Amino acid sequence: MAEHAPQRDPEAPPVELLAVRAANPGPLTLTGTNSYVLRDGAQVWVVDPGPKDPEHLAELLLTCGADARPQGVLVTHRHLDHSAGAATLARQLSARSGVEVPLWAADQAAVPGSRPLPSTLEGERGTVGHVIHLPGHTSDSVAVLVDGGRLLSGDTLLGGSSTVIVPEDGGNLTEYLQSLAILRALAMDGRIGAIHPGHGEPIDSPLDVLAVIEESIAHRQERIEQVRRARTAGVLTLDRLLRVVYGDELPEELRGPARWNLRATLDHLAEQG
Repeated sequence: MAEHAPQRDPEAPPVELLAVRAANPGPLTLTGTNSYVLRDGAQVWVVDPGPKDPEHLAELLLTCGADARPQGVLVTHRHLDHSAGAATLARQLSARSGVEVPLWAADQAAVPGSRPLPSTLEGERGTVGHVIHLPGHTSDSVAVLVDGGRLLSGDTLLGGSSTVIVPEDGGNLTEYLQSLAILRALAMDGRIGAIHPGHGEPIDSPLDVLAVIEESIAHRQERIEQVRRARTAGVLTLDRLLRVVYGDELPEELRGPARWNLRATLDHLAEQG
């Protein structure tokens, strides 16, 4: 975040944060994609509109409010369970309000119709949120730190599960560990008091936030050591590595994501020499 970032009016009430969960539960989406509406007076922003599900998009429109003044739609990363409905929702909000509503994404090529991300979300009462670039899950992953220390983490941190690193989408374990270090520093500095993840339940106390970040770092370091030991012992193929690290009981639907994580770990070890 910029050193002299715009500030919020100290007399303004807190930004309202409303969650709307999509009906797309699964092994990777957990209970479904969490979409978020930020409301500051009559102004609204939507973060991660989710899948292109008419019922979900209708609920988001209802949550925004009929008289709302939409300011923008932002996606935390390219994956379709977060971004597929974004362009449609932006058009719907534009049609209802009579003004063009921008769609923002870090990677415009991956999110058609999007514009480059702003560094902050600005409303009439001042700064609503800061956009933080956190590559790792994908190359274009970001989070939004909302007024009051509430982090919309996308898939960088989940509620109740560890995320996957997706090399095909630019995911990188070295960058992910760096992003976790950034979040750890912000949490220790008291700037993150709650996490509202892209999937799963919120983490709503500063101590729990720091614990979740520390656990995520420890989990990745443990996995790195497991892969390092297996390679040293002569485990060379990805199939054998999958069995050694995850065991034989891994459900079929999780084997693909586990392979992504292993590939990312091998890439990280190669980068570290």
